[in-house]
Amino acid sequence: MNFLPFFIAKRLYLKNNNNHMIFLISILSKIAISLSVFVLIISVSALNGFKILVNQNILSSLPHGIIQSINEPFPRSQEIIRKINSISGVNYSEPYILMNAALFKKNEIKFFNVKSFTDIKHIKKYFSFQKENYQLEKLNNFKNNQIIISSDLSKDLKIKEGDWIDFIIVDNKFSFQLNKIKIFSFQIKSIFNSNGVSNANIGLIPFAFFQDHFDIKNHINAIELYMSHPLKANKVILDVAKKIKIPVVLYTWISDYKYIYNDIKKIKTIIYITLLMLIIISSFSVISVSLLSISKKIKDISILRSIGANNILIKLIFLYYGFRFILIGSLIGLVSGVITILNFKNIIFFLEQHFSGNLLINNIYYHNFLLLDLNLSDIIIIFISTIVIGIISNLYPAYYASKIDPNKILKKF
Repeated sequence: MNFLPFFIAKRLYLKNNNNHMIFLISILSKIAISLSVFVLIISVSALNGFKILVNQNILSSLPHGIIQSINEPFPRSQEIIRKINSISGVNYSEPYILMNAALFKKNEIKFFNVKSFTDIKHIKKYFSFQKENYQLEKLNNFKNNQIIISSDLSKDLKIKEGDWIDFIIVDNKFSFQLNKIKIFSFQIKSIFNSNGVSNANIGLIPFAFFQDHFDIKNHINAIELYMSHPLKANKVILDVAKKIKIPVVLYTWISDYKYIYNDIKKIKTIIYITLLMLIIISSFSVISVSLLSISKKIKDISILRSIGANNILIKLIFLYYGFRFILIGSLIGLVSGVITILNFKNIIFFLEQHFSGNLLINNIYYHNFLLLDLNLSDIIIIFISTIVIGIISNLYPAYYASKIDPNKILKKF
């Protein structure tokens, strides 16, 4: 491999640093390219992190699929649940009971939803947003008159763990007759940090409570499913329907929330294209630097041509010369972006410690709903894209330099 064009371009670059105008333009070009690459990699990482947090929020607090009987309750529901759990792709399933409730505290009434659970180990997903690692052992010895509520409910009603609350539960067959209204008392066993999206207004009650008070042991109309690959929920739930061989209504989270993932992809593409356009605009300053350098070095180019340098050599010299700016700017932007992402939590902690108030407005943004996730594929795509832009943007200056006629130039000296 011939490194002669590279060394000549390097010498030209170092010599041009003495020219203050060219030096200033080259510095500004590198800064613009570095900032563009830095913002691009931060933006893409923020969208990757947002997608992860959406997964944790929506897919951890909602059933991935629900099967509901059409006319009458499921016959032998426990046997059906065992069949469902044996299907590939299903982590577990359980009866799905979601009812409305009205909670009373002094002169306040708060409407919320109560949801059943059968096994305490399956509700750990609700504690994924705790500020500290939550010890699930605290939930052992769970009683039928105990409830787990969201942090939003706790703040609204100013209640804490260990407090007792009173509320009524309304089922589909409930009639509002005063003599049939029954108030239930529950002790708050634990409080989970709600994610502000889908579980801010919910309380979790053992399935045994509904069996005891609502006579639903043999009247289960819906079963919820949680899957190992939620994005394949439609396929898995069809397999479930074929397995149980009972007429059912099928529902998956995709029908209501798939658009979020499509929007993330669209936004990511828009940001990527927009910032690449900014890099392209920054590359015009690199073109101007290359053309200025060529105008200052016409005599040197003519001498090179007169001693045998061909068009290819001249093109490579100025291709390397302009490409150097793009490469340095890209590397600075990439390295600074990667360092920022890897130290993101420390940076946020430092800023919150030294600036009054929260960086994120609590009543608009969820406090922990910000994450930067770095993918190697994104780094490679961004780096290759900037390299391609750098090569293309320097083709014209290199072509212009190769067309200089040494005979016309040297006659003037």
